[in-house]
Amino acid sequence: MGLSRVMLQIAQTIGFDNFMAMWRILDGSYEAITDNDSGIYIRLQRLSAYKRFQRNRFIEAMAAMGMSQPEISRSVKRDLGEKVSDRHIWRLMAPGRVKP
Repeated sequence: MGLSRVMLQIAQTIGFDNFMAMWRILDGSYEAITDNDSGIYIRLQRLSAYKRFQRNRFIEAMAAMGMSQPEISRSVKRDLGEKVSDRHIWRLMAPGRVKP
């Protein structure tokens, strides 16, 4: 999930923590998406989509290390505080999707 060149420049300039704080504010702000013809509008993915993308890469990385589905499920719950269905983990562990 790529961020635009401009978003990457902003993140580099203000730092990761500040960028994530800004993203959380924009993601929850109706004003950030309204159109009044007098502002600068940016396109930024929903924060939840980014978190889901990162979670899936985390699962794929553990599968590539040879971890089992139950081990991955426990790690996701412990490290990310998320409950992911067994079926979703199996899909991400599918042959050809994970590179050892």
